[in-house]
Amino acid sequence: MTTSNVKQALGDLNKESFVSLLTKIIGESKFLQNNPPELIPEEDRVVNHVLDCLRPYSTETGGGPLVINHVTYFPGRGNLIVEYPGTEPGKILSFVGMHMDVVTANPNDWDFDPFSLSIDGDKLRGRGTTDCLGHVALVTELMKRLAETKLKLKSTVVAVFIANEENSAISGVGVDALVKAGLLDKLKGGPLFWIDTADKQPCIGTGGMIPWKLHVTGKLFHSGLAHKAINALELGMEALKEIQIRFYKDFPPHPNEQVYGFATPSTMKPTQWSYPGGGINQIPGECTISGDVRLTPFYNVKDVMTKLQEYVDYINENISKLDTRGPVSKYILHDENIRGSLTLTFDEAMSGVACDLDSRGFHVLCKATEETVGHVKPYSITGSLPLIRELKDEGFDVQTSGYGLMATYHAKNEYCLLSDMCEVSFCCIFKMGDVAKDLASGTVGGAAQLIVGHPFDTIKVKLQSQPAPLPGQPPKFAGAMDAVKQTLAAEGPRGLYKAGHCWGWAGVAVSFLACPTELIKCRLQAQSALAVDTGSATVAVKYGGPMDVARQVLRSEGGARGLFKGLVPTLAREVPGNAAMFGVYEALKQYMAGGTDTSKLGRGSLIVAGGLAGASFWGSVYPTDVIKSVIQVDDYKNPKYKGSMHAFRSILATEGVKGLYKGFGPAMARSIPANAACFLAYEVTRSSLG
Repeated sequence: MTTSNVKQALGDLNKESFVSLLTKIIGESKFLQNNPPELIPEEDRVVNHVLDCLRPYSTETGGGPLVINHVTYFPGRGNLIVEYPGTEPGKILSFVGMHMDVVTANPNDWDFDPFSLSIDGDKLRGRGTTDCLGHVALVTELMKRLAETKLKLKSTVVAVFIANEENSAISGVGVDALVKAGLLDKLKGGPLFWIDTADKQPCIGTGGMIPWKLHVTGKLFHSGLAHKAINALELGMEALKEIQIRFYKDFPPHPNEQVYGFATPSTMKPTQWSYPGGGINQIPGECTISGDVRLTPFYNVKDVMTKLQEYVDYINENISKLDTRGPVSKYILHDENIRGSLTLTFDEAMSGVACDLDSRGFHVLCKATEETVGHVKPYSITGSLPLIRELKDEGFDVQTSGYGLMATYHAKNEYCLLSDMCEVSFCCIFKMGDVAKDLASGTVGGAAQLIVGHPFDTIKVKLQSQPAPLPGQPPKFAGAMDAVKQTLAAEGPRGLYKAGHCWGWAGVAVSFLACPTELIKCRLQAQSALAVDTGSATVAVKYGGPMDVARQVLRSEGGARGLFKGLVPTLAREVPGNAAMFGVYEALKQYMAGGTDTSKLGRGSLIVAGGLAGASFWGSVYPTDVIKSVIQVDDYKNPKYKGSMHAFRSILATEGVKGLYKGFGPAMARSIPANAACFLAYEVTRSSLG
């Protein structure tokens, strides 16, 4: 089913239903805060609301096609896998990363209650609206709408709502456990979109994270006798300063961070401080500083952990060299043989991701975003997304996106925009899968058209561009078959495919891209027709290949402007010609199908529709193609034609209407099989991709 049909069937996001569900979920957010050991989230509170929404459409109740699997590895902390079955086994499109826990929120710091949804115009306010409960509600509404409409999709659609994303202190609860149990293996069969970023744009880079704890041991004593104490707080502050200085020296900003658009380089920051407690007049004997390293993916996590341990070991060995604070501040009590010390430990670390900017998946997501949002601007952050790198390494085709606001991500007064959720909603989600099929299908279709049709195109251009014979002299080519014979004799079979790769680009590009490639193609194809007869059987070669044509034009024909010679007739050909071709193709398909659903048409019908569509292209614009060809091969220094209209009038005057249809036979002979092959290859490839 096409994206347009999917969009028509699913409609727009039901705002009332979405807001109602989000209200219930945000109302649970106080119990979803993830900061162990004090705050352990209860994700099943969200699971229950999602189940209330989807269970009526499930196989469990007999009310619909949804297959629901509530997977729990820790009491009250479940994950939810929801499948909408497709018609072809093995074809799959998945959405993962919609997590049901949130970061902490202090109501005293907020301008509104963080644990209940409030609405301020377009703003939906509350903890989790952007990260990530808004996405939970959005994808839930998608799965519900699929079940309601019962769309017939070739690909199975899977949504995985996960627990325990915001904190890695406790493992074996969320997506890591699902992967370990093999419950996500089937998702390797298609694109996996991780829905947990923001700003409606592709996130192409994320940071690694190394949670660390620096435990500091000194000696507790009364503050009135400070010379008998080792102040753990002072030691911790000075040690941390030294560690940070060394870290930023060894892991400076990386050049690739600018390429990927990272907002910050790698950082090491303390975020928490704790000590056992005591009176105001007691110098503490121990404390713990906690924080994390945010590492851009161009550095190795293990290398950084090794270096941090080396820094701590050096300080412990040379603790007397560490800066002190005041005349009695010290880290060694020699008379008591006591030394202050540091102990560094790490919680589970994770690596960042740098997406392959040349990958097909990246371009798929960019095109889907551009078509839906209107622009595409990929970005990178040093925030971490658990298991993304591991998923990629294990063979998952992972891309990341999200529809909240980066400005409120993990911040106080968090909100998302209802208009953003409505804008992307279902259409963008399905374009992610649909555009992939378009790209692959178009590539195969273009290749098929090139292989079948290019020899005919070469003969067409040779006939169009051959000079008019002198009085009493025969033309260089007596007709299409004579042109074929002469080309084979002089250039061999390769002559029929000369400039083939240029033609392929011209066939898929818009007029402004097609014009330079068409010019190069025509120059290469026509040069034997325009060559002076030397009496030799070999062709007088003027150009060595496509790049040689481009170089000569840029050097001697007015620079870049020379490559756009013939732009006007190219536009006059491409715009109405493509309108006619695609209009005829769709009309014929619908006529043969007896309606708008053309998915069941056989290959014979597609061949007929594609062939006739190609014929309609040339039937509607062929004279403009003749004008384009003669303009593009005209001599730059001694031009025969002053412009398109002059060429039109000259051909009419010297050759009549017949002159405007030179090469029409080969053009039609090429167009019908080539376009039949192209459209058939496109449809078959697209169908096979689901």
